[in-house]
Amino acid sequence: MATGVIFLIRCSIENSTGKDPRGPLYAGAPACGTCHKDIMQAHLNSPHYQTSGKVSFDELKKFIGAAHNMVYYEDSAGIIVEEKHSQFFQSYRSGGKEVRSEQLDIAIGSGEKAQTYAYWKNEQLLQLPLTYFTALQSWTNSPGYPARKPYFDRVILSRCLECHASYVTKTDFQTGPLQVSEKLAANSIIFGIDCERCHGPAAGHVQFHQENPAAQEAKFIVSIKSLTRQQQLDVCASCHSGNDLDVQRTLFAFRPGDTLANFYYPYFGSGGKEPDVHGKQMQLLQASKCFQQSKMTCQSCHDTHPLKVNTNDIYTAKCMTCHQNSEHALQMKTNSNSCVNCHMPLQSSRSLDFNNGTEMKSIPYLLRTHKIAVYPAPG
Repeated sequence: MATGVIFLIRCSIENSTGKDPRGPLYAGAPACGTCHKDIMQAHLNSPHYQTSGKVSFDELKKFIGAAHNMVYYEDSAGIIVEEKHSQFFQSYRSGGKEVRSEQLDIAIGSGEKAQTYAYWKNEQLLQLPLTYFTALQSWTNSPGYPARKPYFDRVILSRCLECHASYVTKTDFQTGPLQVSEKLAANSIIFGIDCERCHGPAAGHVQFHQENPAAQEAKFIVSIKSLTRQQQLDVCASCHSGNDLDVQRTLFAFRPGDTLANFYYPYFGSGGKEPDVHGKQMQLLQASKCFQQSKMTCQSCHDTHPLKVNTNDIYTAKCMTCHQNSEHALQMKTNSNSCVNCHMPLQSSRSLDFNNGTEMKSIPYLLRTHKIAVYPAPG
């Protein structure tokens, strides 16, 4: 099975009612596709858009037979991914008996690297024990889960969905004297990162251009190129600067052009720890000399809705726009080498800890660092 296979249904596009749960200022993604068909189709196939969705039984069925669908724990107990009643479940079996079984309702992650799953219970989303690890074409314990026994009860809060979805309505409720949790409205979730998450509310834009079809200049919508460098970075950093800062208000309220720092409580930590490759892409990029000595932004290297998959050749060409006079860069290009493999190597995440249960060993989760630098040669 090829990497990057997606297992989801895009219900926010296909089943839209036209009433966006974010309010009347929002048009909803289907409205964008009316005029921007090619861009919309490219975005639908992007990891940004595919970072969450309802599980598709038909798509999951295509690959599930190729994977090793059982993860064992102690005493031959284990979790099996199985089909029941035209749905897929993760079922815990011990001593030959089924102890617990929960349905795969929601998928989180694009599947390019991995994909984890959640089920609904009492208006809460809870993470299932097993995550699909694409590089291994196999199931592992979900990140941070114990190796010796299955765990079904980790609650997925709206803070998680702020980077894996475009919106969800939440209601706080008290679970104990000093404990508060959340209930999520399932019918309010806008899966994936949609157009208006990055370009702002579009109802006024859609209405204007429907009434003025000859108008060539885009009105009442945010063009990323119109923003300052810091504003452009803040759009990306709203999801790509980690989740370890305390927010003053939900990042679902962030709109392009806002100052991201105003959404967080001040941080007075030492900051001495190297940012992790998972989630801290902005901090790593800002620590790079390439960033510090130029006006580059994320869009200098990334097209957020590319019409074709970015390859090593494409990224090398982007490096050459600044390094065209470098003999080293020219040599790399001549030999068809990849700049990023040497200067942005794959590194193991410290914040995501996978294990396979059976052998009780850690499985490295490799991600490309965004700190552009000279690294020691491997070996």
